[in-house]
Amino acid sequence: MDIKEAHEESAMLRGNICRMFLTDNALELEKMYQFAQKRLERIYDYHVKRINNT
Repeated sequence: MDIKEAHEESAMLRGNICRMFLTDNALELEKMYQFAQKRLERIYDYHVKRINNT
């Protein structure tokens, strides 16, 4: 992953969080939560690698 992809993941994470505020569907809420966790993990992993390669 490069910095552009990390920023894209960040934008998508914000979208997942926004959708969580709007939904009234428990299944959709769970799905958005799971996607948000995966995106946050990818962003975290990118920055761990970035810091360790410096």
